[in-house]
Amino acid sequence: MASSSAAKVGVIGSGLMGTALARALAAAGHDVVVWNRTPSKAQAVGSGTVARENLVEAVSGRELVIVSVSNYAASFELLSAKGVAQALAGKTLVQLTSGSPADARAALEWATAHGVDYLDAAILAYPSFVATDYATVFYAGLRTVFDRHLPTLQAIAKNSIYVDEKIGAAATLDCAILESYYGGSLAFLHAAAMCQAEGLDPKTFFAHKNSFLGLISVTADAAQGMIERNDFSGDQCSLNTHVAAIEHIVRLSQDARMSARFPKELLDNYKRAVSAGWGGQELPAVFRTLKQD
Repeated sequence: MASSSAAKVGVIGSGLMGTALARALAAAGHDVVVWNRTPSKAQAVGSGTVARENLVEAVSGRELVIVSVSNYAASFELLSAKGVAQALAGKTLVQLTSGSPADARAALEWATAHGVDYLDAAILAYPSFVATDYATVFYAGLRTVFDRHLPTLQAIAKNSIYVDEKIGAAATLDCAILESYYGGSLAFLHAAAMCQAEGLDPKTFFAHKNSFLGLISVTADAAQGMIERNDFSGDQCSLNTHVAAIEHIVRLSQDARMSARFPKELLDNYKRAVSAGWGGQELPAVFRTLKQD
C-alpha cells in the first residue's frame, strides 16, 4: 500500500531500464503506472505497478512522468500523440532516454511550449544497478523542479546529482564520462592484444592495471589545473617525449601484424599538438587541439 508521501508516477517505456525504474519506484512505495507500445511488456513489469494500454490514461493524474525509450525521436513521437501534451501540462517530465545536449534542448523547448516542467537526466548504471549504491543519475534543469522531486527520484538512485540549470549539462557529463570509459576500455583491450601478439600472457598486463590507472588519475588531476589556467608548461615530460613513446607502440603493433589503427590515431592527435608548436609542453597541451576540428 502506498504511503502518505507516495508520489503518483508514470513510466513510459518498459524495456530493461524502464522496467527496473518502475519496479524501484513501486518498491519505494510510490503509485506507479507503466505504459509500453506493446501492452504485454507493460503488464510484465508487475511488482506493484499498474499497466495501462492507453498512453493518455497512463500519464493523466501523474505528478511525475519518466520517459525511458530507445531515443529522443521515439520519445517525441509518443509525446506528440493526441492528448498527451494536454495531460502532461502542469506536471513534471523527466527524460531518462539517452541522447545528446541538442536533444535535451529540443525536449525543453517542447516542454516549455506545452507548460510542462522538464528535467533532462542521464543514468550511469546498468538496469541491475538501479536502486543500488552503484547507480548514479545526473539531472539538468531548474533546481526548484529537481528539489521538489528529489525524494521520489532517489528511489531510482540515492546518488541523484544535480549538474546545472543548462538543460544539456547532464547529457554532456554523461557523454564525457562514457567517452573516457569507452576510450580507456579500447586502450586496455588493445594493450592486452599487443601482449598476446608478442607471446606475453595478457593476465600479466592486467595484473599491473593499477600502473596505468594511477597514471591516468595523476594526469587528469594535472590537466584540470592546466586547463583552468590555460597554461600547459611544466618540467615532467614533454609532448615530444610522449610522441616518441607512442611511435614505439605503433611499431610494436605493426611488427606483431595486429591492428595498429588505434595507436596510429593516438599518434596523429599527439603529433597535431606538436605541429602546433606545443611539443615542449606537458601532455595535457593536446587539449588545445581538441576544441576545434
